[in-house]
Amino acid sequence: MLRPIASPLPSPPPIKFSSHHRPTPHKPFIPNHPANTTLNQRFTPSITKFCSLSAQFDDFSGSDWELGDEEIEIPGDDDEGCPWEGAILYRRNGAISHLEYATTLESLGLAKVSSGLSRTRAFEMGLRLVKPVTDYPDGTPVLISVDVTRRKHKLRLDGIVRTVIALNCNRCGEPAAQSVYSNFALLLCEEPIAEPETINIGMIFGEEKLKTFETEEDDDASIDLDDQLYFPPEQKVIDISKNIRDIIHVEITISAVCDPNCKGLCLKCGANLNISKCTCRQQKVEEKAHGPLGNLRKQMQQT
Repeated sequence: MLRPIASPLPSPPPIKFSSHHRPTPHKPFIPNHPANTTLNQRFTPSITKFCSLSAQFDDFSGSDWELGDEEIEIPGDDDEGCPWEGAILYRRNGAISHLEYATTLESLGLAKVSSGLSRTRAFEMGLRLVKPVTDYPDGTPVLISVDVTRRKHKLRLDGIVRTVIALNCNRCGEPAAQSVYSNFALLLCEEPIAEPETINIGMIFGEEKLKTFETEEDDDASIDLDDQLYFPPEQKVIDISKNIRDIIHVEITISAVCDPNCKGLCLKCGANLNISKCTCRQQKVEEKAHGPLGNLRKQMQQT
């Protein structure tokens, strides 16, 4: 005979906590308490480590763990200016649309790529300083030609940098002079420059490519963000030395060659084949056996 199912018990009323009701914390574990003698004997090392760690965390509890207002000294972080500052200055002048600058590699902080060879090659190419630079009168000349275009709240500087840098030949390692002819474009904006939401990291193909250079504003937008400088109207002079220095610095490569017909070095003895002849090819190299199969070819030919 089936029995009726008993009705479920009523659920207890929810517990209400008053503002004065607080849960009682657990009693802390005391290592030296008599009731914990057995545990002390078995877990003394672990308890000691736990107590030392808890003491370390107690030091950082509360709001005392936050860093203070003391300034952290960073090595090399001083207020000294860069050595190339002031080498090339653009002065605001509405009546001038073309400018010529002359400086040296040493003034731009590129003394490592300047040598007697670079100065001699620059002299042969007609790159000369009309007025000697005060700090480096015997440096390698750097000539910059700039065309100024005025637009709404902007100034665009289009120019070319000409100089000679001294590198090491990629074939023989001897000093090599490399000519630099680099075009550049700088955009001086009277309003603060905002970072774009999207950054173009490659070439645009398809229909979007035709829409990129339709207007002057789009042409200005193609200029790299590092070449867009904030130039407020009340400011009369701006330093563009860093941008010119970066243009020359990009030309420092490992593909420099002292002469198109350079023969390089011998891969065996390291002799410079442009100066002396290598005798490695005349010496007969004896074949050496490597392991038990070193003479396998000879043994197969004999059989």
